Amino acid sequence: MGHRVEVVQSGEWWAITVPSLRGVFSQARHFDEVPTAAREAIAMMLDVDPADMGLIDMHVQDQGGAGALT
Repeated sequence: MGHRVEVVQSGEWWAITVPSLRGVFSQARHFDEVPTAAREAIAMMLDVDPADMGLIDMHVQDQGGAGALT
């Protein structure tokens, strides 16, 4: 099972939320760290090993919140 992850740049950080899992959020300093941070946050909530998780479906929003890129 995959998870949709929404990402938006907030200042110098990337804010990460997982809409399907209430209360799951994280942040990353660099964009290339986003998938790892998202996997760790999801794994912690679901009490599973991050390596055992499905795909991460990242949707990057512009800073205004409009539109999404995949």
